[in-house]
Amino acid sequence: MSHTVISVIGRDCPGVVHAIADSLSKESCNIEELSQTILKGQFASIFIVSSPEGVTPEDIQRVVSLALEEKGMDLSVTARSMDARQAFFGEPSEPFVITVYGSDQPDIIAVISGIFAGQNVNIENLKAIRLSPETSECVLVFEVALPLSINRSAFRQMLHAKARSMGLTLSMQHQDIFEAIHRVPIV
Repeated sequence: MSHTVISVIGRDCPGVVHAIADSLSKESCNIEELSQTILKGQFASIFIVSSPEGVTPEDIQRVVSLALEEKGMDLSVTARSMDARQAFFGEPSEPFVITVYGSDQPDIIAVISGIFAGQNVNIENLKAIRLSPETSECVLVFEVALPLSINRSAFRQMLHAKARSMGLTLSMQHQDIFEAIHRVPIV
């Protein structure tokens, strides 16, 4: 069994995920992991699939692209081999959520991600949201893997100092605490 990573990006429309999943299942490919989002009408996804021997990334790219074209969907598809054993794990870490709020600026993501890179903190998910078209207020939510070796207090102070210098508010919480606080009760 081989693994392939597929990225699909382009104009969103109903049925995109179905067209991709259906074309993969016809090739006996199994979707093991999937992340998908839509930003301002643009579809973006990453699929990790396992495929039987003899099915190449080129075959998968061709089949998925053809399925989308046949449905008149305007999306680009890229597929490449993936050695599942070589996934990035880095050193042992804990999940944290770092939220940044304030007036939008062109360098917020560059500055904050630069601090992460300098401390060997991996960004596992990032969402940047403009709160309203009428204001410049934005929220950035970074889900990161914080290495166990890092001094959390010093790291937190570094982030807070940089955020303050940019006129931003920043919070840092362990992911378990963040999720417990933001969980919507099921009634």
